[in-house]
Amino acid sequence: MAEAVLITDAPTAAIPDSQFRLGYRPALDGLRGVAVLAVMGLHTYLPFCAGGNIGVDIFFVLSGFLITSLLLEEWRKSGTISFRNFYLRRAFRLLPALFAFLLVLQAYILLRMRGADFWQMEEASLAVLAYVGNWVKAFGILDLRALNHMWSLAIEEQFYFVWPVVFALMLRYRRNPKWIMYALALAIAVIAVRRGMMSGTVSEARIYNGSDTRFDELLTGCLLAVGLELGLIRYFRALPYLVLPSILFVLWCIDRPLGSERMAHFGWVAIESSVALITLYLVTRSSTLLHRALEASWLVWIGRISYGLYLWHVPIASKVGGLRLPGPVRPVITFALAISVAAISHRWIEKPFLRRKAKLQGADALTAKAA
Repeated sequence: MAEAVLITDAPTAAIPDSQFRLGYRPALDGLRGVAVLAVMGLHTYLPFCAGGNIGVDIFFVLSGFLITSLLLEEWRKSGTISFRNFYLRRAFRLLPALFAFLLVLQAYILLRMRGADFWQMEEASLAVLAYVGNWVKAFGILDLRALNHMWSLAIEEQFYFVWPVVFALMLRYRRNPKWIMYALALAIAVIAVRRGMMSGTVSEARIYNGSDTRFDELLTGCLLAVGLELGLIRYFRALPYLVLPSILFVLWCIDRPLGSERMAHFGWVAIESSVALITLYLVTRSSTLLHRALEASWLVWIGRISYGLYLWHVPIASKVGGLRLPGPVRPVITFALAISVAAISHRWIEKPFLRRKAKLQGADALTAKAA
């Protein structure tokens, strides 16, 4: 991949210097911990987690925010966005754990499956590896079975593929950087309106799994990052009054889902806005009650290993669910096994590559943990 050389002193590359620095924010890891626990609670049928798929929405907004913040920091420091380094960082972050997961799965498929089941899981594995799992689900092409949860990783990877290039062009050719915010806001609105119009005319799976119907959540995180960089929303005066309703709304959605039609019309807009407000509060304030809750050491640790937890928990839950165990015991065993495997994956597979990613980031190790 070729490097992009974008010149800061060109008259069109006008992003002003900002006092905002992302750095490492433990509370954001804590928020990731809440997100992955909500998803795991949904898939293990825990009480109060019927809407736990909102954890994916939290991941989407955080991903857009963190990736864009780091791109802006690179632009500010060097006047360039290196596409090569960006995609290498993404590869170091995502691929080692994914390859290890798929290799273990492949061994299981070869040893235990035969006939139609064998070929179906082989096809599902290829769809996941190619990051098109969301589209095969959206159009009902293939049942991903124990890999059903991998659709969200496909959406994120597809976004990573296009966003740095689009963002670099926006930075390079927008004379007034506020127009970047306007363009992002317009894109979010267009996706949300189109999604509402699609409701009732296409399948729920098409809306739920389509990249074109879910990119607004990632773009909301991007909008937040750009607004902070420009200093336009850092001192949003209404924020202290909006963050508590946002937290309560997110918790309510974890407890009870809104339903597909409501989600398509206003649910995702409300959720992504609430998560953005919570994120804004976490990065512009400190030492609040919310920070203390999310910075609990165990929750931050869960956030650190959340990628491995997301990869492994569904297949583990599927196997544990097939055992003749009392109902209350199954989620306990599933959580214990998933956390153990994710901790091993993080320590022995992910960390060595994260250190390489940190070197590419050109920042200290703490900052590099942010995405």
